[in-house]
Parts: sequence; C-alpha cells; structure tokens
Amino acid sequence: MKTVHWLFMGVLLLPAAAQAQVYRWVDGSGRTVFSDRPPPQGRKSETVKLRPLPPVAAPASAPASDGGLPQQVKQLNERIDEHNRKIKQENCSTARAHLARLEGLTQPNATTKAAPQSEAPLGAAIAAARDHVRTWCGN
Repeated sequence: MKTVHWLFMGVLLLPAAAQAQVYRWVDGSGRTVFSDRPPPQGRKSETVKLRPLPPVAAPASAPASDGGLPQQVKQLNERIDEHNRKIKQENCSTARAHLARLEGLTQPNATTKAAPQSEAPLGAAIAAARDHVRTWCGN
C-alpha cells in the first residue's frame, strides 16, 4: 500500500517539477497535502525541494532505427494472413460437406427406399448451408 501511495505522490509531483515549486501542508482532516499552489491562508506550509529527474533511456528491447519494427510487423501480418487462409479453406470444406449431407437428405435412400425428409425445415437449412458455402468458398 505504501508503494502505491508513493507512486501516486510521484505522479502528482511530475507536473509540479516543471514549475519547480511544491508546497506541503496538513489540511483540516489531518491529511498531508502536496500542491503546486500555496495553501489556504492561515495554513503553515513548507516548500518541497525537488530533485531533477534523470533522463529516460530507451528500453533495451526498443527496435533499431534501421526500420526493424516495420519488417517484424510485415512478417507477423504475413503469418496472420496465411493462418486466416488456412482457416477459410477449412471452413469452406466443412460448409461444402455440410451442404452435401443436407442435399443428400432430399434424395430417396436407395438401400432403404425411405422417403426424403420434410421439405420446409430442410429447405431453410439447405439455403443457410449454401450461404455458408458462398461466404467461405466465394462461390
């Protein structure tokens, strides 16, 4: 909890560092207040001296300035596109097999001489399966 408190205080003090004057006082509730504005009249305060922040170095994993990141992004996008092509091809095969099974239900069964299934729900299922074939196979 103390770490969060100090982190929060650090974030509060960052904008104040540019103005170089931070005041500290205790408010009526007994809480310590840090601000870039002077306290209300009648409050005893002290000025907090801020140390200059050290320069921020680039992280070790930062890409080289030779354009390495765009090449990595391009390679990753190519892998994603290839994966998506494979998934689309699998979905196309599945949709065609599903459509073939449904269309087979409308034909009389040669071995059992069974009548075809009811046309109404089967017709809607076949129409949906054809839509899936068009979506995944493009035809």
